[in-house]
Amino acid sequence: MSTPARTVLAFPCAANSGRRRTLRTDLLEALRVSSSPVIVDVSGCYSLNQEDIDLLLDCVAQAAGRDTKVLFVAGAPANRVLLEVTRISSVAPVFNSVTEALAYPQMPAENEAAGSDANANDQPVSESQKRWSA
Repeated sequence: MSTPARTVLAFPCAANSGRRRTLRTDLLEALRVSSSPVIVDVSGCYSLNQEDIDLLLDCVAQAAGRDTKVLFVAGAPANRVLLEVTRISSVAPVFNSVTEALAYPQMPAENEAAGSDANANDQPVSESQKRWSA
């Protein structure tokens, strides 16, 4: 099975609020029309503010609404920590570089399409998940 092409979008880090609004619109529109997994590259931003976090959450919501996978590239360690603290990393994978994100293995939707249910019996089962019988 071939991995679908991925779209890489730069995150808008413009200081000018007018430019930021334009870039925000462009980013969300690109997410709307993409049929492939989307990598949002935040590595060009040295810091993220509350508006940036809101936009990242909008990206996650936009991707979820279209059943598209979104991946984030944090770049700076401070960005990665902020994505973890805001729990964005719990709903979308976060990487250190675009290269790392591009190398990310199959997306969960692809795994389901490939029949991961067939592999469900191969999953390790913890003691707490085992059924007791009398």
